[in-house]
Amino acid sequence: MLLRGLEASVSEELLVKGVSKLNKPSNPAAAQTSQAPSKKGAKVASTTGDTNLGAKEGTLRRILLVRDRRTNESWRYGFAEYASIEDAQAAVTRFNSFDRFTIASKQVMVSYIHAGVFVPVLNPTASTKRFTFSPLGNPSLKLQYWDEDAYVTELVVSMPEPVTADAQSHINVAAKSAESEGLKPLKDTEKSKKRKAQPETSSTAKKPAASHLQFWSNRHAELHGIKPKGGSKNGSEKDEDDAPPSQSFADPARNCCCLCMRQFNDTAEVNKHERLSELHRQNLKDKTKVEKAQVKLAKHGVQQPSTSEYRDRARERRKIHGVINKKGEHVGNGPKTKVPVDDVEEEAKPVQSKGASLLSKMGYTAGQGLGASGQGMAAPISQDVYVAGVGLGAAGGKLGDAVSEAEKNTKNDYGAFVESNREKARERYARM
Repeated sequence: MLLRGLEASVSEELLVKGVSKLNKPSNPAAAQTSQAPSKKGAKVASTTGDTNLGAKEGTLRRILLVRDRRTNESWRYGFAEYASIEDAQAAVTRFNSFDRFTIASKQVMVSYIHAGVFVPVLNPTASTKRFTFSPLGNPSLKLQYWDEDAYVTELVVSMPEPVTADAQSHINVAAKSAESEGLKPLKDTEKSKKRKAQPETSSTAKKPAASHLQFWSNRHAELHGIKPKGGSKNGSEKDEDDAPPSQSFADPARNCCCLCMRQFNDTAEVNKHERLSELHRQNLKDKTKVEKAQVKLAKHGVQQPSTSEYRDRARERRKIHGVINKKGEHVGNGPKTKVPVDDVEEEAKPVQSKGASLLSKMGYTAGQGLGASGQGMAAPISQDVYVAGVGLGAAGGKLGDAVSEAEKNTKNDYGAFVESNREKARERYARM
């Protein structure tokens, strides 16, 4: 949980006392009134009121207070970690029942944290190690606050009760035997048995919390290729997201596994068996059983999918014959021959002007008229050149097409161009 609006002087110990107000209270006054219900008008303690709300005693695991890395001053907010999600929800429910929740005479807001508050540190150094902490269920993982200018100070309140080795071994053996026989998990079969509700004071093992810190613990295990600790409710249960085997030995017609010689009710149970069964994984390592299963599948006409890899034939051809680059040369292992330059130029695409390329992108075809139906002008606009200093439309002002005039002027060398300009200048001077 996230606690905001703390007083700057609130320490970790004082924060623990304040969070303890969200626990389920022991109400001796209500117990005294419930002992004498025969008295007229006596009040009986309610089992559904605010006095029955809150987290259980001993479920608060630790307190994390956010402080500045340079000044070590409190940033006036922190976090409280509980043993399970149910306990945290009960604490928030009790907080909502208060009109005003205070710690050190200052009103404090309580809410759930969001993802990304604590990030894993894969390679902690000596300078950053003091700013990190570890989840309660995975001491090998190091976490830190997302803001590099701050860090959290940890105060452990209580530790979870460890599960004994004998109890864990009994759970694993029972789960494996039930799964190998195609039965449901042990937790589902226990629900059918009618048992009396155990009192809250009994020492029952609490299920691990799927908390925010457990999420990063599983992510750290996934990145480093190790099995997560406490990732599932039962150590013998497999994740439903496990990848299926590369080859199937199931007979869909008879709903059986030819490798393990197990019969099931439907195809879904067969697929689940191949993904989750430890017996099936062990039989996959036995070459003799695998060969026998393949013979059985072939006998019943079950076709196995082809496991051949993709063959890049284009890459093979490039290695043998090579590739021709833009210069017409062979690149690669092919014959080092050169294509004539004339052939390359003939095959080259003619260069278009910028306007022609834009028209072609819009669907225009050379020789047709403009517009959607081709009713517009088909000939390009003429580029005429006029005598300098003469107005448009004056007689004798138009010299002709600009392209042809430019070709005439640049047909000879530069000396002829200069001489022609001199002659024109002399003619203009004579007319003056």
